[in-house]
Formats: sequence, structure tokens, C-alpha cells
Amino acid sequence: MKNNTKKIALTGLLLALALIIGAIEHSIPPIFPTLPFVRIGFSNVVIVFTLVTLGFAPALIITALKSILVPLFIGNPIMIIYSLSAAVVSLLIIFLLLYTKKVGIPTVSIVGAVVHNLTQLAVALIMTETLSVIGLAPQLALTGFLAGLATGVITYVLIKYLPKKL
Repeated sequence: MKNNTKKIALTGLLLALALIIGAIEHSIPPIFPTLPFVRIGFSNVVIVFTLVTLGFAPALIITALKSILVPLFIGNPIMIIYSLSAAVVSLLIIFLLLYTKKVGIPTVSIVGAVVHNLTQLAVALIMTETLSVIGLAPQLALTGFLAGLATGVITYVLIKYLPKKL
């Protein structure tokens, strides 16, 4: 019972951290003015960290709630459609890659970020019914790679150097 209570409490704490980071990140001006919807996704550090340390269920809970609540916090509820679908697909891919134990956290994070961006692009294609959005694929793949690398390295360092008794 004690271990389960600790896991629930830690999941709640990590959810709060992901929500705070997500809300702050959306209040900062975009890095690429030509792609104003692209963010590094520092809150994804929390999700990958949760997946590695606590498992799939807590990571899925944080992923779903972050994808719903951050858009509501920032006043952009339509973003839920893009965020939730892309985050869940990305989490599943990350989980499967980690399960193979053949690739490291930075690589898994890169793949997850690229999948996230391309899933959002697929949602945009469906929502807008406009093929021209496919033209954003190269930029979204590149920004996904860079963001995934950044969040993957940060997550790796956190997991490696945080005390195991956390």
C-alpha cells in the first residue's frame, strides 16, 4: 500500500510539474516566428521521465491530462485535438522503443518528438482538408528532431543523476 501511495503522489507531483512547464512554455514567444505553433516541449521531459521511472499507466495519465488541461489553461481548446492525439501516439511509440531496450533515451525522445509533430500534421490535414499542410513536413521533422534531442538529453541526465530513492 505504501509503495502504491507513493507512486500516486509522485504521479500527481509530476503532473503538476508538466502542467506548469507546459503553460509557461506556451506563454513564451515562439522560437521560430515562421512556425509559431512549434515549441521545444520541455514538459515532455516529465512524461519520458515518468515512463522510465513509474511506468506506462502514470505516463499515460500525465500525457492525457496535460494534453487536455494546458490548452484549456492557455485559452486554446481546439489545440486539444492536435495535442491529445499526437501525445498519445508519441507515447505509445516511445513505450515500444523503450521496451525493446535497444535504443537510448535521447534517440527514443527524438523519434517521439518527430512522431508527435507528424501526427499533428496528419490531424491538421484531416481538419483542414488541405494538402498544402504537407509542405510543413520537413520543417516539423527537423524541429521535432532538435526538440527531441534537447528533451532526450535532459531526461537522460535527470534519470542518470537523480537519486534512485526518489
